[in-house]
Amino acid sequence: MPTPSASEQADTFIREKRRQQLIDATIAVIADDGVARATFVAIAARAGVSRGVINYHFADRSALLDAVVAHIYALGRGMVEHPVEASTTATDAISAMIVGSIDFYAVHIREMTALSSIFRSGDADASTRDARAEHTTELAKLTAVFRRGQESGEFRAFDPDVMATAIRATLDATIVQIAAGTDPDLLAREIDDLFRAATQSE
Repeated sequence: MPTPSASEQADTFIREKRRQQLIDATIAVIADDGVARATFVAIAARAGVSRGVINYHFADRSALLDAVVAHIYALGRGMVEHPVEASTTATDAISAMIVGSIDFYAVHIREMTALSSIFRSGDADASTRDARAEHTTELAKLTAVFRRGQESGEFRAFDPDVMATAIRATLDATIVQIAAGTDPDLLAREIDDLFRAATQSE
């Protein structure tokens, strides 16, 4: 496959930068005004471009919202995934997931507010969380860590699927708390302690 020319590389870079600008503008509109008001007109105004620019980069509103969701999940994986995978015990992996997730929410609270709004909206152009491969993969990895911890004797007997869902629901609730000003470090400590107490072998 031939190496792209300098002009082709520059064109690709410009397109990627423009796409990211539109994704960022969409996140800002949703975080401030909700999904229903995230129209191409509103997003174009926030980005300082014409509506035609959005149509050039995204086939429709559904494609743009899908790109927003994929972008936020990718940000989260970049910040949380490595510490979890580098953990040597199941207990440490769960702690890394909890603490890392809350740290991520604190840094990217507008992105998480937008993501939560998309999933709750029921908007015809928005996917549901249960339909996202990223979500089902995340739960499957959590469940696998719990099973590994039970096999190693770190964790007591419980249903790993139920516990994974419980962690996911608890972390979801912290997004609103962080947005309201609750100390993320306090949330991370308390939730980490909560699930340690709930899972550890006696």
